[in-house]
Amino acid sequence: MGKALSDIEIRQFRDEGFLSPVTFLDESEAGDYLKRLEAFEAAHPDLAGKLDFKANLLLDWIDGLARREYILDIIEDLVGPDILNWNATFRFKKPDGRAHAAWHQDSMYIKLKPFLVIAWLAVSAASSRHGCLKVIPGSHRWKLLEHAEGDDGDSILSRAQYITENFDDSTAVEAELKPGQACLFNHRIIHASGPNVSGERRVGLLIDYLPTSAEKEGPRDSAMLVRGKDTFGHFDLEEPPVGEATAQNIAQQRRALEMITSTMYEGSSFTPKGLAS
Repeated sequence: MGKALSDIEIRQFRDEGFLSPVTFLDESEAGDYLKRLEAFEAAHPDLAGKLDFKANLLLDWIDGLARREYILDIIEDLVGPDILNWNATFRFKKPDGRAHAAWHQDSMYIKLKPFLVIAWLAVSAASSRHGCLKVIPGSHRWKLLEHAEGDDGDSILSRAQYITENFDDSTAVEAELKPGQACLFNHRIIHASGPNVSGERRVGLLIDYLPTSAEKEGPRDSAMLVRGKDTFGHFDLEEPPVGEATAQNIAQQRRALEMITSTMYEGSSFTPKGLAS
């Protein structure tokens, strides 16, 4: 099988810590997923918090999206043939001119090594006016900077976290995306996003991939095997969901959220939204 990414694209990801834009879906397919999401939200408003983390365990069509052969071909070029999907998370940004994400590194709280590939998929348009993702090229090679947990009610981050050290953000670039396009980035890269002033909601889906050889610091965690074999056993393997928000899906998602709480939310006043709903 040939490579899905060119040598230049692979080198850019390794050298700069990100690659954008990469087409995952055509615009009409992205629109279909958006309609399906909105139908779910309308039918299950009480389950909105469960879309915040491990949505791939709640909805079988998100699991199916994360397993698309063409998408996995792209990810394989970056992490190898044996692939785990650790998480799929929706990130919503209201057009209120306030919701944002401060500069941060996901590796401060996501203790996975050697690295995690995060695919930020635009389910709806993610232009500069929508508050698209901003990254600092090459910052995945920097040290892990000091962070603090915030109390900013307008932050869309899990712990309202932000970097407290001074650093140079003069080389930051915006990753503007059309529906169906994705920005792939190393979870050590410094990134942020500004407020949404577009007049419409921004909907993104973050799908997290790592090689089966990857290890997690701290207590044991779970992940979904989506390609190849797992000969390492570093993670409890999750079962593919069947249907939408069934009792079995919700129970498995809760177990997974309880496992990640001990590391991602260690010492935090926050808890996963999915455990509160």
